[in-house]
Amino acid sequence: MTETYHFTQAQFIHPEERIRIHTLNNAIYRTVTRHKHDFVELFYVRSGKALHRLNEKSFRAGAGDVFVIQAGDVHAFEPITPQFEWIDCMFTPDFVDYDVRSLPSGRKYYASDGMEIEYLMQTMLREYEDKKPAYLTKLRGYLLALLAELGRQGEQGAENDYVRRKKTRLLQEAIAYVHQHYRDKIKLDDAAAKLGISRSSLNRLFRGQLHDSFAGFVNAYRLEQCSRLLRSGDAPIRDAALECGFADGKHFRTQFRRRFGMTPGEFRKAAVPDGGDPAVEP
Repeated sequence: MTETYHFTQAQFIHPEERIRIHTLNNAIYRTVTRHKHDFVELFYVRSGKALHRLNEKSFRAGAGDVFVIQAGDVHAFEPITPQFEWIDCMFTPDFVDYDVRSLPSGRKYYASDGMEIEYLMQTMLREYEDKKPAYLTKLRGYLLALLAELGRQGEQGAENDYVRRKKTRLLQEAIAYVHQHYRDKIKLDDAAAKLGISRSSLNRLFRGQLHDSFAGFVNAYRLEQCSRLLRSGDAPIRDAALECGFADGKHFRTQFRRRFGMTPGEFRKAAVPDGGDPAVEP
């Protein structure tokens, strides 16, 4: 029989925070061995695919999937694609005023509102990493919104389940395509052909599920990735923009200011007090 490891809060979560959020990938963990823990865990798959074993069930985990692992659940997963990345949120049940046990763990949740769930996870990750004043209060609010969204999925009837799953599957594949190719010139026709649907159907999918066009989602994801590079202070702004698929410097500056309310240079100075590498605007 395969050995089951037992992890505790003290090993992963600071007692004064009662929550921990970080990103992981299969370059760090080739596999996650069978284990259980005395805290709650949410993980959101950002890209790639893996086989997730949870108690007595097995699931294929792909981009956009969300899993709830309750305290005492036994789980493990093994990546089945060359690249697999996820956001991991661990917290104690008393961190948030929500009956987490009401969310069944023996199922797979879907990012049916894709960008909303991804936005919440990304924002929580950023809040946790930055640790600005009142960050724990903000984290409770974001986590409560996320748990409520997952709770709504549990209340949906089986009648709409097939249609929802089909849309979710297509959305997951489209998001994974963007995550893989955002550095390149992405064409709507190419993405639609990859999914086997028309370009108009792809745009309707994004507008219906994410309230944004396909191009708008690509732009938002590129900006998010670029902001991460700028916060690290490791690359000149021009290089960061090119790395994230922005070939036109003027367009990049306009979109960045619209999203973050400041220029890339101002953003870097705020994120990297010592200035980081030379802030060469594209």
